[in-house]
Amino acid sequence: MMQKIGQLKTQNSKLKTSWIAGVLVIGSLSLGGCSVEKARTLQGAAVQFKTESLAAIDAIDTMRKRELEAPPRSQAEMRQSFINRILNSKVDINSTVIDLAIDPFQPPKVAEWDDFIVDLRGQYEGFASIFDKLNSGTLISRDEARKSAEYAKTLTVQMALLADAINKNPPMLTQYRSGVIVRFRKLRQDYQTVLAKLKNGTGNETLQQLNQRKSDLENQAGEMMSEWQQIKQEEQKLLEITVAQCTKAAVLGKDLIEVANHYDELDLNQLNTLIPRILTTASAFTGRDYTSLKLKATGIVAQIRSDPFWSDVTTRLLDRANHAAASRSQIQVSLPDIALPSRR
Repeated sequence: MMQKIGQLKTQNSKLKTSWIAGVLVIGSLSLGGCSVEKARTLQGAAVQFKTESLAAIDAIDTMRKRELEAPPRSQAEMRQSFINRILNSKVDINSTVIDLAIDPFQPPKVAEWDDFIVDLRGQYEGFASIFDKLNSGTLISRDEARKSAEYAKTLTVQMALLADAINKNPPMLTQYRSGVIVRFRKLRQDYQTVLAKLKNGTGNETLQQLNQRKSDLENQAGEMMSEWQQIKQEEQKLLEITVAQCTKAAVLGKDLIEVANHYDELDLNQLNTLIPRILTTASAFTGRDYTSLKLKATGIVAQIRSDPFWSDVTTRLLDRANHAAASRSQIQVSLPDIALPSRR
C-alpha cells in the first residue's frame, strides 16, 4: 500500500515533524483549486480515523462494563437472595446494607476509569475539530498545525498501545465466572456427600435414590462445563472485537500520517488512489482471524517503538495504556459479612 509513497520520499527530515502541514492550508497556500480538493480528501480520511478511534474507545468501555456485570437473575431469585443475605448479615442493618442485599453485584463507579475514558474521547474529538475550519474556508494557523501533528502522533500510538495492552490483559467476565465457581463448589460438596452415603450406607435414602442423585449431579456438572465454555467464548469475542477496533484505528492513523507527511509530493489523483486503499486495508481488521490480528497489533507497537518519529510519544503513553488495561481486573465487587454461606 505504501510503495507509491516510498518512491516519493525525499531527504527532507522536516516531513517527519508535521501531521498535515500541506493539508492545513497555512502560509502562502491558497484556498483555491486542487489545494482545497486535496485538503478535503485527507480531511475526510482524518474524520474516519476519529470515527474508528471513538468506536475503539466505546469497545474498551463496553468490555470493562461486561467484565463487571452480573448474570441476569429472575425476580424470584433476587427475592430469595435478598432474604438469605439480609437474614444472614453480620452488620447493623441500614439503608446501604438493604440496597446492597437487594443488588450486591452493581458495578462500582471508578472515577479514575471514567476520567480515562472521558479524556480519550476528548482527545479524538479535539483532533477532528481542527479540520472544521476547512469547511468554512477559514485559514488554519501554524499553531493549529503543530497541535494537529501532536494529536495525530499521540492518538495513533495510543490506539496501538491499547490494542497490545488489552491483548496481554484479556477480558474476564468476573461475576459470571464467580457464579459458576460457587455452584461447582456446592455441586462437588453434594456429590461427595452422596458418595459417602453410598460407601457407608448411611441416611434414609435407598440405594436407587442415591444412585439417581449421583447421576443427576454428574449431569449438572456436564451442563456447567458447557456454561463455563460459553463464558470463555464470550470473553474471547470481547477480546477480538476490542483489539480489532483498536488495531484498525492504529493502522488507519499510521498510514494516514505517512500520506500526510508526503502531502506536497502527491497530486489529487494519487491521493484519491491512496486514501481509499488505506481505508480498505483498515476495514479488514475484524478479529475473525485473531492470530493474525494479534501479530499485527504487536508488530505495530514494535515499529513505533523503534522509530524515532514515534518513540517519544510511545515512551510517554506506554505506562498509561498498560495501567488502564490491567486496572480493569483489579476491581472486585464484594459484599462483606452479608454474603450467603455458600458463597464464602
